[in-house]
Amino acid sequence: MNVVVTGGGTIAPIDDVRLMTNVSSGRFAAAITEACLDRGATVWHVHTSSAQVPLIRLNRFALDAADPATEHDRLEQLRQKWLSVRDRLHLVPLEIGTVDDYAETLKRLLQTHTIDVTFLPMAVADFEPEPRFGKLSSDAESLVLHCRRTPKVIRSVRDWAPSIYLVGFKLLSRADPDELIRIAELACRNNRADLTVANDLQSLRAGRHTVHLVRIGSRPETLVPGDDLAGRLVDRVLAWTVEARDTALPSSV
Repeated sequence: MNVVVTGGGTIAPIDDVRLMTNVSSGRFAAAITEACLDRGATVWHVHTSSAQVPLIRLNRFALDAADPATEHDRLEQLRQKWLSVRDRLHLVPLEIGTVDDYAETLKRLLQTHTIDVTFLPMAVADFEPEPRFGKLSSDAESLVLHCRRTPKVIRSVRDWAPSIYLVGFKLLSRADPDELIRIAELACRNNRADLTVANDLQSLRAGRHTVHLVRIGSRPETLVPGDDLAGRLVDRVLAWTVEARDTALPSSV
């Protein structure tokens, strides 16, 4: 399978030196890419400059490790894994990190490569300030920003790659599961997505990351917390991608 994964949070400049962003670290996106690589996929991983990067994010020696030898072995295993997958992992950093930059990069990838499935957990800014040139004065007692709505990039993906299996993500905060699933189903329809992965920020921060898999016409599935959450998500998506592809094939006469 050829897969695109996007991760991190876009930025929205306020002036020449200040910007708005969000709390996304790109951790879950990196884990999704790692799981795809483990299952033999070739992955284009689009990420912002501050986002966690697959495999590389794990390449830090724990100075407080109880057993330095064990930590050394872990890093050696990581190196061997990197060597085994590096030809299938294409890191695509966003040059600027704005919504427009993200849209242009994603469109280029989808139109120049044959992609089977795309995971879009990147946290894309819904609003951006009206552009200000130079540097706003730091002496002011308050700052009022006039923001404009940004385009919904995911809503163009089906036009760029009509046959792709499109996985969108919906993150809310302090929402009950029924409301989260309802909004994810609406996002599926509006974005023409095959699947929307719904999750809540508070459960994520509490170390109880739970996701709901929402598809139009099917009962939602819930994946409970666990270290292999990304892997379980990838297994379901790859299976559904194959199923959708087989269903689309013309029947033999």
